[in-house]
Amino acid sequence: MQSNDQRGPGRATKMPTAVLAVLVLVTGLAVGAGATWLALSRDDDGAAASDDGCAEFRRVDVAVAPEMYGVVVAALADVTPDCVQVDPAMRSGIEVARGVSMGGRVPDVWVPEAHFLATDAYLGPATRPQLLVKSLARTPVLLVGGKAGQQFASWGDAEASGLVTVPNPESSVAGALAVTAPEAEARAVGRTREASRQLMVPFAQAQGARTVDGEDATVQPAMFPRRSPRLVVATEQQLKTVDGRADLRDLTPAVGAPVLDFPLLVSSDASQGSRALARALAEHLDSTEGSSLITDEGLRAPADGDALRPPAAKTIAEAVRSWSVFSVPSAMLAVVDASGSMDADTGSGSRMDLLADAARIGLGFLPDHARVGLWVFSIDKGGPGQDWRELEPIRRLDDLRFGRTQRYALRERAAEMPGLTDGGTGLYDTALAAYREAQKNYRPHYSNAVVLMTDGQNEDPGSISLEQLLQRLEELRDPDKPVRMVGIAISGDADLGALRRMARVTGGEAYLAAEPTDILGVFAQAVLSR
Repeated sequence: MQSNDQRGPGRATKMPTAVLAVLVLVTGLAVGAGATWLALSRDDDGAAASDDGCAEFRRVDVAVAPEMYGVVVAALADVTPDCVQVDPAMRSGIEVARGVSMGGRVPDVWVPEAHFLATDAYLGPATRPQLLVKSLARTPVLLVGGKAGQQFASWGDAEASGLVTVPNPESSVAGALAVTAPEAEARAVGRTREASRQLMVPFAQAQGARTVDGEDATVQPAMFPRRSPRLVVATEQQLKTVDGRADLRDLTPAVGAPVLDFPLLVSSDASQGSRALARALAEHLDSTEGSSLITDEGLRAPADGDALRPPAAKTIAEAVRSWSVFSVPSAMLAVVDASGSMDADTGSGSRMDLLADAARIGLGFLPDHARVGLWVFSIDKGGPGQDWRELEPIRRLDDLRFGRTQRYALRERAAEMPGLTDGGTGLYDTALAAYREAQKNYRPHYSNAVVLMTDGQNEDPGSISLEQLLQRLEELRDPDKPVRMVGIAISGDADLGALRRMARVTGGEAYLAAEPTDILGVFAQAVLSR
């Protein structure tokens, strides 16, 4: 190993990747700067760093995907001038992109997991960074399983099987590429893009069910027993680093694998010195020594192998947003107006008839782990002074009581609702009571909501006022246990303004079903809103 006096100008001491990475972290913690490496040295005689060929001292902000961190840190040790302070922060590309989209700045030098993170779909209106190198290294995204695991014909088939666990695509690039793999392979397997997108729904719901049951908290290749048929989305790099599990295999469909390809980008306003450092880093990793660093970390060379080309960045971003909706199950209290005005004829039955039909249909689309309760209300519907009546408490749809599931019970109750209409609309007291009930039944890992459906306005002279209701909802709202109120105005007769004010106080929204036949579509939109 060379000392500082022995190495040439602008060169840092060479160390094995793993050792250097540890020293970087320890040094960073010691100075309170995370993973900061200070490549600022002086000769023994006290000569300034500028004597080593630098015009002035400068700092370069570097953000690197975790998979490439060891490689980049080791390479920087060889290419960083002595008068440059480098901060090689280990940050996922999604984290960086999210920060930029919220007004942060692009790092001077950025190595994310994939190109799509450096687009408008992820960065927002911020100025896009400059692509310096298309790919520094690669690692395929695989389906990994043991001896009992099955290799499916396509990603879509695998993900629809209920056997696949994926890291959260909202925070994992590998996860985002995996959930969009069915669309990427669509043409090759003879499936339409729309059909491929639909496969995400059962996949996301199955993952959500395991999450609420406390499973799959940490996703990694060896998470299942040897005899399990389950498959895990993981990178080839992860698979190579698993110890003690020789049974684990790459069971990726033959159609191909998405790839993390680690582009090298520089900020549009990066200094010339930062750009020079980025170019030096790229040249070093393209050398024989750099190639060894890449392979030593379990990665592939940039052009090694074919890849399943991902969809457009906008498509990936939209798919991830859809995943966040479908994978987070609903815990809702449906509160239905049963006042006399719900008997109004629509030409296809009464308003309540159509709402009951929509409820029965909607129940068919909700997964078993969804939690649903049902109330009806008018004035004194639950007895003197109580405008609401509970038909079914909030329970999981697969909850079995008295020989019937909650789903079955709710369908029976929906059939009863057309015969329960009478009286005026007791809206405000009902809304407050329903919100309290939903808070009492709050469940983590769920989207908790009160879905309030009415075709009228408050007609109970003994109830609280709208302003009092809004004040109490504001007081009850708990950011640590969020419960949204979602309003559905059935026809133009409903007080959409009041519903909207109630909903927005709780972080929800109100929707209008202008025609009774719109109820099912509006209900779906309201339930799936987050």
